[in-house]
Amino acid sequence: MNKILFIALILFSSICIAAPQRGGMGGRSPQNNTGQPEVRAIKAFDASEVAGIFYYDISKVVKKLKIKDDAVATQVRKSLRNYNFKVKEIALINKENFDDLNAIMKTARTANRPDVTIENNNQNNNPNIRQKVGEIIRPIRAKISTLEETLNVELAAVLSEKQDKKWIKYQEGIKEDMKPKRPNRNQNNNNQNQRRGGQRRGF
Repeated sequence: MNKILFIALILFSSICIAAPQRGGMGGRSPQNNTGQPEVRAIKAFDASEVAGIFYYDISKVVKKLKIKDDAVATQVRKSLRNYNFKVKEIALINKENFDDLNAIMKTARTANRPDVTIENNNQNNNPNIRQKVGEIIRPIRAKISTLEETLNVELAAVLSEKQDKKWIKYQEGIKEDMKPKRPNRNQNNNNQNQRRGGQRRGF
């Protein structure tokens, strides 16, 4: 009888010790270096950005391209002001459309998962929603693209070859930053595995 009681006590102690270890390996949310749970920021759908609406910081462009010639700088500023003005006109004309699309996409995202990305939202929503987005966005993108081509031709005519290459790279960088980013699932899984491994080693 004493042996059975002794064995039961050992088993009970083992279970009590193992329980917090299992919770430590899988029961906690991933944390960052501050010890707080990590929250993945989801960028809200912005119809104007999706349509390609943005404005150049003229002073920043002139400085970025290192334009020393006053005549060239004047022409660059003029071309950029003209571009910004025409894009602003397009944005104002389509403000109501953009607001409607933003409201539709916000509702669609809420109806699905709170952590859904813009791309997944577009792919998984009702085809009628995607069609409505495309019908509004495509012609606006086409207008912006035409303005952009005109701007690039005007700048290429006054900039040096080196400056023009720097300009195109700068322009592409802005447009790339505006694109919604897909979460890297492999990277997320690797980070989670590394955290779990670190927690195991800690015990």
